[in-house]
Amino acid sequence: MASQSLRFYFVRHGKTEWNLSGQMQGWGDSPLVTEGKNGAIAVGEALQDVKFRNAYVSPSKRTQETAKYIIGSRKIPVQLMDDFREMGFGSWEGEYISDLDVRFKEARTEMLTSPATFDAKENGGETFYELEERVLRGVETIIQQEKKGGNVLIVSHGMALTLLLYVLSGGKMSDHRTKGTRILNTSISVVEYQDGKFHILDLNNTNHLDSVRV
Repeated sequence: MASQSLRFYFVRHGKTEWNLSGQMQGWGDSPLVTEGKNGAIAVGEALQDVKFRNAYVSPSKRTQETAKYIIGSRKIPVQLMDDFREMGFGSWEGEYISDLDVRFKEARTEMLTSPATFDAKENGGETFYELEERVLRGVETIIQQEKKGGNVLIVSHGMALTLLLYVLSGGKMSDHRTKGTRILNTSISVVEYQDGKFHILDLNNTNHLDSVRV
């Protein structure tokens, strides 16, 4: 007998000030810009006919604000989940990426191209192994809580979702930076879970953003 189908709608938060200025943004935070707010509203309009049982949201302010714009006036319970926070960048938080690329060239190159060997010693932040462990734990927690199936909304972050969605598609964490799809702001990715298997139904969809104004 087949189990109930559980459908995940993964959304990356709206564009923020640090996204525009090129600053590292993991556990640190910056406000949504107008484009980010409008993008989140567009997500809500695109998903207005989807009946969500619950929303699971990273506790960062930018993800909470994005979720608020997506949900609008709908009565959808929201649960904050630390497991869906962005990767932690330690002392690099808020620093300009262009500066880090010069000051920590070797570590930055390793971070971008070799996730399996990046040890985070230069910044005291998270490794990709730690990120993978917690985002997968978050998914498993939802599966256990949503045994009746249905639709759930997850609002998370770029690096977290890029890794998670690549792994759920059958890829390995070790090559997600070179082979995975870079998840864009306020994009929608849909994954169905049933009988212990994940199926990617839509990935990094931004069609709803065509009419979004800055």
